[in-house]
This record gives sequence, structure tokens and C-alpha cells, in this order.
Amino acid sequence: MKTIIGITAALLITVLSVAYLYFSNLNITNRSNNQILSEIPLDASVVFQHQNDQSLYDIFEDYTIFDTIAGPQKKEDIHWLSNFILSNAALKPSISGQKVFLSFHPSQTDSVHFLWSMQLKESLNAENIRKISASDPSNQILTFQENGQNIFLIKNKTLNRSFYFAIDKGIARGSFNKDILFRSLDKNSEKIDPEFIKIINEGVRKDENALVNLFINYKKPGFLKPFFRNNLSGNFEILQSFSGFSSLGLNYKNDDLIFNGLTSISDKKNNYTRLFLKQTPVKNTIKRILPYNTSNSLVYGLSSYTTFHDELISLFKERKELDTLIKQIDKIISETGINPDRDIKKLWGNELSTIQLSTYENLSIIKITNGTQMQFFLEPLSSTYSETIRKINFESLFYNYWGDPLKKYAKPFYIITDNLLILSNSPGTLQRYLKDYNSERFLLKTEAFTQFDQLVGDQSNISFILHFNNSASILKNLLKRNYADNFGNNKYGINDLYAFSYQLASNKDHFFTNFYTGYKKSAATLDDVLTVDSINKQ
Repeated sequence: MKTIIGITAALLITVLSVAYLYFSNLNITNRSNNQILSEIPLDASVVFQHQNDQSLYDIFEDYTIFDTIAGPQKKEDIHWLSNFILSNAALKPSISGQKVFLSFHPSQTDSVHFLWSMQLKESLNAENIRKISASDPSNQILTFQENGQNIFLIKNKTLNRSFYFAIDKGIARGSFNKDILFRSLDKNSEKIDPEFIKIINEGVRKDENALVNLFINYKKPGFLKPFFRNNLSGNFEILQSFSGFSSLGLNYKNDDLIFNGLTSISDKKNNYTRLFLKQTPVKNTIKRILPYNTSNSLVYGLSSYTTFHDELISLFKERKELDTLIKQIDKIISETGINPDRDIKKLWGNELSTIQLSTYENLSIIKITNGTQMQFFLEPLSSTYSETIRKINFESLFYNYWGDPLKKYAKPFYIITDNLLILSNSPGTLQRYLKDYNSERFLLKTEAFTQFDQLVGDQSNISFILHFNNSASILKNLLKRNYADNFGNNKYGINDLYAFSYQLASNKDHFFTNFYTGYKKSAATLDDVLTVDSINKQ
């Protein structure tokens, strides 16, 4: 009996010791990360993290898609940094295997700079830093002091740019932009949100073996707003319409860029996106009928329309819009005898899409359960434009049932075909879409889109797609000049990318998130038509 008690006590002590060491190590790691992250300037909405490991650099040696997205200058900058500092033998004892953080900062001159940060295993002094350049005569290192801080200025003849480097409290930081580094070192300068730091720490801890982690802060100004001339609108608004964070890990695949992970929403009120947290992912079928000249599309999917609309009503109430919408429904009932809540609400399907075409035209497609009945009930609410096109006479009918995506369709024109309700503020847009629909001129009928779609999730609650070629003109008008100039510039690799996909699939209190972009696999032309049978088999 004493033996059993002794063994049990020994095992208990062992378990407690291991647990203590494990959680102590977690705390040390978190403290180390906190020191680095808490000094990243406020305007960083995107942070990359990876290990400083030679095997990782070997893996990414031919992985050109990062370079494609970063552009030629950032490609040179990052490759130089990797070779000069991260892979330098003189620094290996201090930095081998350490976590590298790259935060990206938009500037007032419409360009993006990055701040490189790393915790050192061993301290470095000025002499150590000077030894770095011994193997590369193209680099010249100067030292100066500013605001009581020793700064190393590394001049590279090939890059014709200078890298500013500093070591403080065992942390090495550097940037090609002097202001970014100094704002990081300045204790009085605003830094990133503590909640963002917590998300990054949790993401790093959960997936220590990830090749690369990507963290996004959607809070104001948002990670895309600095690149656009005005506030994001239309389908782009989804990427800044909520406050929250994404914690994503790289899913390595040759010439495609794929990140998967979680997105959380921190604001629980007055937010349209949160309505989909109570839904389960549904199959995306509307993408099969996207017009061949689609620039961008946003598809919303519902597992329960009733639950969705109940939540939407609560949102309208929070926004103090509900009374106005109820009065509008009462007006429809009194003037037409049609009760939308009784007659129309039951006919809504489980998908809604808003689409922008390369011609700047906009339309919306809503799945319905019975097109004939919907036509019957909408007829008294409408005026006739043509044989197939009608115009709604009562304001905000569709906004009442679907919310934010249809707010701009106050009194739209519409057509109904094959259990689809198609809306637009332009009757000409509906006529052209109907012609393309009947001729099956769809994106999915092109080989390029079919190949791209193989890596896009088949089920989601929110799915955004941007087609780069079809969006070139639109993006040039939306983006600030320096960024817009990259589109159409043959020296900039982004023109070699086919499309971009961003998907959110609900899981109760957060979204599973999939981010994907890839190179053009073949020309997206209508000459690459697949047979209907081959499409149906997919």
C-alpha cells in the first residue's frame, strides 16, 4: 500500500512539475512576444510571423507568389534583409530559431513600409553589428545617436536604400523607413491594440509549427482603408464593415497563396456580419451563374432564413430603423392588399449575391423558392417597364428582408427567372444579364475560373471574389494613385494573378476563414468553354 501511495505521489509531482514548466514556458514566450508586439506602431493592421530558420527560407526560395504580391522593391528589400541579417553566420547564435515579426505600415506618401522585429537569444553590441558586414563589402554601417538611442544605419550599394536598425531591451528592430523605427522606439508613440496583441499571442501559441502566421486587425482604419481614395463601398465594404481580428496560418501550395484560420468579431451590436454567426455554412450555387465579366461578387448564404430575419429585425431596432420599415410594410398592405410578411417572406431562398461588373454596373441575385408565386405577389407592388422587367413602387422592400447588401436598391427594377429574383437600378443591366444568362456566358464556363474555384471553399456564409483582369479599371479608380499604378504595369507581378477569394464560414462565436489567391493557370476567355455535363459533375 505504501508503495502504491509512493508511486502515486511521484507521478503527481512529475505531472505538476511538467505542467509548471510548460505554463512557465508559455508565460515566458508570451512575455517575450508582448515586449516585441507592444512596441509596434498603431497603424499596423497586418502582422506576419515566422521562424528564423534556414530550412524555412529553403522552402520559400522558389515560392514567388509572396514576391509577386509585395512588388519588386519590397521583394528586393525582404530578400536583402533575409540574406544580410537573418541568414548571417555572425548573428546565428543570437537569432537562430527565433520568431520574426513583420508589421506593415501604410505611409502618407501612399506606399507601404515594414518593421522587422525579433527577440535576441544573446545580446549584441556595436562591434557584433559591424562584423555582419565583413562578408559583404556592398554594405556600409554607420552609427549615430538620436533621442538617446543608438541607431545603426546600414547602406547597401545594390539596393541604393538605407536600413535603420536598433537593439533595445534584447529586441532587434529595423526598417527601411526611419519614422517607423523611431515610432516603435518612442514610448509616447501610440502602439497596436492590446486585444490585437492577445490575438497574435494566441495564434502563435496554437500553431507553433506553422510556416507563416498572418494576423489582421479590422478595426479602424482597417487593413484596406489606407489604400483607397475614399471609404470602402459596395462589395469591398465587407472587408472593413466590422471590428475584429483574423488569425490565419499559411497552407503551403506551390504557386498559390492560401491562408486558413479564424476570424472573430469584437463588436456584437449594430453589425450586419454578426447575423451570420447563428447560421451554418451552405453550398454556394450562385457562383455558377456569375456573368463572364464579373469584377467582384459577394455571396451570402443562410441555413435558416427565419433565424436570420429575426436577427435582422433586432439589428433594425438597434439602429432605430424598425419603425420606419414597419410603416412602409403597412403602406404596402393598405394600398395593394399584399402582406409581404405573410405572402413574400416565405418565398425567400438561402442565397443572396451582390455583383459588380467590369462595366461598373451593379446587380443582385436572390434565390427564391417559387418564382411564379413571387411574380404574382410582386406584380401589384410594381409598374411595368417591359415584357420581362418590372419596377418596385415601394421603397426599401428588399432591404427590409435582407438588410445592408440591398440598401442601395430602394426602388429597383427586377426580373424573375428560374427561381431567381434579379435586381438592378438600371433596366439595361438586367436586359444584358438576361441575355448572358440565356446564352450561358458565365465565369464558370471558363477553364481559368474552374481551376481557380477548385481551391475555393464549396460552402460558406460569406464569400467574396475579386477577378483581377475584370477589375483593373475599377481598382485604378478606387485605389490611391501609387497603388493604382501597379495595375497595368507589366513590371508588377500582381497582373499575373487571376483572382482573390475571401470566405467566412460560421462556427457559433467565430468564422472559419479562407483567404486564397493564385496565378493565372490559363486565359479566362469564352473560347475556353466547358461542356455543361462536365460542369454538372463538379
